[in-house]
Amino acid sequence: MKKLFFILPCLFLFGCSKGGDDRLAEQADIQAREQYQAQNENQKMWAEKMEDDLNKRKRFIQAIEGEYLGQVDVQDISFDISARFVSSIPIEFPSRVRTLDEINFELQNLNLNLFVKLENPRVSNSAVTCVVEGYRPDVSKGVVNLITESCKNSFHLSISDSLKNVSDGQRLADSRSLAAQVTSGSISRVDNIQGVFESSTSSQKYKFQLRR
Repeated sequence: MKKLFFILPCLFLFGCSKGGDDRLAEQADIQAREQYQAQNENQKMWAEKMEDDLNKRKRFIQAIEGEYLGQVDVQDISFDISARFVSSIPIEFPSRVRTLDEINFELQNLNLNLFVKLENPRVSNSAVTCVVEGYRPDVSKGVVNLITESCKNSFHLSISDSLKNVSDGQRLADSRSLAAQVTSGSISRVDNIQGVFESSTSSQKYKFQLRR
């Protein structure tokens, strides 16, 4: 009889211990699943933000791609000026959900290639071309600044909805307003560029307008 009493408590304790271990394992499993779901949710939110930023850049580059022509008067001489904007990679808007790696690849590689040519039409072989590859535009301000050691001149370009000669402050305010419409998708094409030209031989600035 003593042996029986001894065995029963042991079985009871063993059963309690086993039940406690099962509950701990179940709680650990629940916590692991919740943590995994939280990580997935955070990654999803981060991917959506990255995709949104990427789409804004896509819309901006897509809207200004092309060639623009105009003239700039420098010391009583009218120079022909042209600007060409080319996307560094093809622009697409996939409908499927993409991985972070796919989105990050485009964020790193989607940029603008810029070609700005200045030429005196009355002088043969006078054309000077400035080239910048892999330029990342400020899509919130709607500006493209071409300043590089390989180019003696500098060009400050901003998107515009008119060809009126305006002050620098108004020019930048207009480009910011238009950029917001472009990046939101409400405007898909930019037809005008306001610019400021700075020669390497002078500190004076010369305004100009370009039309697609």
